[in-house]
Amino acid sequence: MFMAIVPALILCVSAVATDPPANGETVPAKIEAFLKLCETSRKGAILQLEYTLRGLRSQDSKSPDTLRRIASVEEDLRTLRANEQPVVPTLAFPPTTGAIGRLPRLACYVDQIVSESEMLVRCSFPVRITTVRRFQAQGETIVQPVTFLIRGVSTRQAHEGADLQMVQVFEITGKKTYRSVDGRTSTAWVVSEFNMKAVEPYFRKSNSARP
Repeated sequence: MFMAIVPALILCVSAVATDPPANGETVPAKIEAFLKLCETSRKGAILQLEYTLRGLRSQDSKSPDTLRRIASVEEDLRTLRANEQPVVPTLAFPPTTGAIGRLPRLACYVDQIVSESEMLVRCSFPVRITTVRRFQAQGETIVQPVTFLIRGVSTRQAHEGADLQMVQVFEITGKKTYRSVDGRTSTAWVVSEFNMKAVEPYFRKSNSARP
């Protein structure tokens, strides 16, 4: 089960409990870095929701829809502050080997189904850039497409030329050169599903150590 918190941020809920690491056991560097990223995402989501909540509460006249939104935001804040599960962010742009996260917008466009467990997809990364117009700097968001070769995930529900929702947590493992259906040679980032069960005991241990 997955719970929406804010756009591009969802909790990762593990259904299987794992034993905590032994005292003195070193946290693997990859997991330690990932947990720090999740904590940064959690704090950022809290700040964003607190800002949204202040705006909703400041309205002089509150419609039923506004009251429902206030209740929803308050519930999301309680969940985030409880910090019972990691808050996994989306992958950042530009992609890098070793990065862990979810696909941007939790979706992709299926370009080519390679096998029962491999497919080439395109993801759209929103990228904030600065442009100069009439001698003034202005910020705007553009969409940067990136091709991924997803491995180890069943392609039974995927269809070439269609969008596909994917909430899994992925790890970028490297790059691969491939030949597209039109015969051109291109390069894709290789991603595979990341094992969140390996993270859970270290997450629980770090939480128990906090005052």
